[in-house]
Amino acid sequence: MKFFTAALLAFTLFSGAVMAQDVGEPCPADQAGDVGCANTPSVNNGNAYIFICNGQEFVLFADCGSPLGCMTEGPKNAVCI
Repeated sequence: MKFFTAALLAFTLFSGAVMAQDVGEPCPADQAGDVGCANTPSVNNGNAYIFICNGQEFVLFADCGSPLGCMTEGPKNAVCI
């Protein structure tokens, strides 16, 4: 179980770092529809969330229920777990 938790944490942090962006920051039009996971203390009470590029900026797409509760499944799909 410890390995699974560590792997999930590493994957979550990596997936959020892939885009290295946050809500409200600009994103290029060619990334429109791309999603990512993030965990910013000032957003969603410190819990994870999914953000999406709308072609101009990153916007909050979905709130997850825990700090480690987000996982990406490719550039166009992310889920709260």
